[in-house]
Amino acid sequence: MNQMWEGSNYDDYLYVGAQGRVMGQLHRRMEKPFPATRSFPLTVEVGAGEGQHFPYVRHRYERYVMTDVRPQQPAQPLPPNVEFQVGNAEDLPFAPGSIDRLVSTCVLHHLGDPERALRSWRASVRPGGYLTILLATDPGLAHRLGRHLTTRRAAMRLGIDYDLEMAREHRNHAGALMVQIERVFAADTVRYVGIPFPFKTWNFNYSSVYQVHKQP
Repeated sequence: MNQMWEGSNYDDYLYVGAQGRVMGQLHRRMEKPFPATRSFPLTVEVGAGEGQHFPYVRHRYERYVMTDVRPQQPAQPLPPNVEFQVGNAEDLPFAPGSIDRLVSTCVLHHLGDPERALRSWRASVRPGGYLTILLATDPGLAHRLGRHLTTRRAAMRLGIDYDLEMAREHRNHAGALMVQIERVFAADTVRYVGIPFPFKTWNFNYSSVYQVHKQP
């Protein structure tokens, strides 16, 4: 989601109308397990784009780092302990075991080597730390139907060849990504949350959230 379509009006139709409300619910679902009483001193968001996820974060942190593959202008003013860094999602510029919580919103579909990225993310998080991964279930039926009724219509009105852009950018199949997530975090505690259905399916869920608790 956040490492794509340079020069386009992607956010103009992703965060408005019905699709905007859906995205808001997905962001809230990602943050539901982490109330204001929790603290993750170093929180890193991978593929942060313009910082659309940040307003939904409730927990405390000493330092919140947004990374993206190219320079971004945050959509809102940021507190002093929040910063932006240019970084490659497949090779994070953080020391092993230094991150307390890592957040990724719809990034894996766009990467050339998602398994490498997942291994880099796991290595960067400390034992006992957490990773939250939002995975779009493209090319599932529910995801494509929802996209057809919302973002595709809005994109076409803006003159964007949505089908071509999605063919270029969503290069990784949700089913394959789910297998890679499960293998990379096989030694950890992984909680799967399907949306709207709780069971594991890429065809009938619109999106999936993985909450990973890294074990020693």
